[in-house]
Amino acid sequence: MKNAIGLVIVLALNLGCGAGPAQDSGVEVTQLTDRVYVLSTDQGEYTTNTIAFVGEDGILLVDTQAEDDAEALRLAVDAFGRGTPKYIINTHRHVEHVGGNAIFGEAPIVIAHALVPEKLKSGSYLFDEFPDATFPDMTFCDSLSLYFNGELVRIVAVPGSHDDNEIMVHFTESKVVHLSSLVNGFNFPSVDSDGDVLRFPELVARAIELLPEDVVIVSGHNDTGTWRDLHTYHDMLVQTTDIVRAGLAEGKDLATLQAENVLEAWKSYAGSYVSTDEWIEYLVGGLQPSDEPTKTVYEPLYYVWKDEGADAALARYLELRRDHPDEYKFDEFSLLVIGNKLLARDHVENAVKFLAASLEEYPDSPYSYYTAYKLGAAYKSLGDKEQARRYGERSLELNPEFAAARALLEELEEM
Repeated sequence: MKNAIGLVIVLALNLGCGAGPAQDSGVEVTQLTDRVYVLSTDQGEYTTNTIAFVGEDGILLVDTQAEDDAEALRLAVDAFGRGTPKYIINTHRHVEHVGGNAIFGEAPIVIAHALVPEKLKSGSYLFDEFPDATFPDMTFCDSLSLYFNGELVRIVAVPGSHDDNEIMVHFTESKVVHLSSLVNGFNFPSVDSDGDVLRFPELVARAIELLPEDVVIVSGHNDTGTWRDLHTYHDMLVQTTDIVRAGLAEGKDLATLQAENVLEAWKSYAGSYVSTDEWIEYLVGGLQPSDEPTKTVYEPLYYVWKDEGADAALARYLELRRDHPDEYKFDEFSLLVIGNKLLARDHVENAVKFLAASLEEYPDSPYSYYTAYKLGAAYKSLGDKEQARRYGERSLELNPEFAAARALLEELEEM
């Protein structure tokens, strides 16, 4: 998921319901029923949506936002006056869905798909070094029923499209479901490395079959919708897949399909962080799987970093790229991801080394503007205004519309 700097906005759900408890947490609270609330944070190109189910038994949360938004979420939850959540259900393992688990301590019972614990201890997630309270206390593979606040809550696994550990959470009497990233706000969805773009139609069809016609659908990101919206969304998935499949059968490649704008009729679905061209790329990748390596460099780099430091880890990266190009996947954002995670964990000097290496090794990356911004933020944290300004300016040169870099430079002027 693309990184962005969020500003708090009012999420207009247009469901005819009132706002939730008044509070100044930085989370927008919208009441869907007498007991179900959507707690949203704006991440710039998308919102991230938590459900709070509030009643006589206490609070149940579905997803807990990113770690940076955890304190704001806790304040919003505190405003309900029901104490610490009794349950937290994570719809899948991504950081903006599990990052706030730990702020509520060990008391909540955390529920997730059976694959989640191992996922949070592998790949790039190693660098997050999640505390124990992040991990689930209960896991399941198929389905789970929970009676809470006098209502049956059905938790059903729908893995395989966006990610391989996705679940949906259906509040049966309230007629609200959290469908996570199976629907991306009814925009073009994103596909994780463990997901499969071709499984979206199948799994959305399953959700249509399982859910009642009067259900309100809360997506993991962006807008809510209805059961009928789910049908329209399913049609888009099927039809866009068929068009790309037909184009490939005619001998067209990815660049040609994008240049011909073959999905022009569905451009309205590019309302979030997945553009029409990116959706075509996802589909081509699913229909014509690559034989390129899938093993990432995160695990070997993490253990070298822990034992020997950032310089040794970067030397290992260059060694692997030189000696094992057919064994590991080398891309334009791995070093950026590591640097970003280390920065979040206050390993600032280490973060600088990984971010600088990312800019050096991949100067033409489409993510360079963001890498430069993060370097500027890191140097600001270290008190080096000159370097912070240098990289903030470089970020704006690479992307003049990037508001976060402009805000960084303004902050530096005030220091």
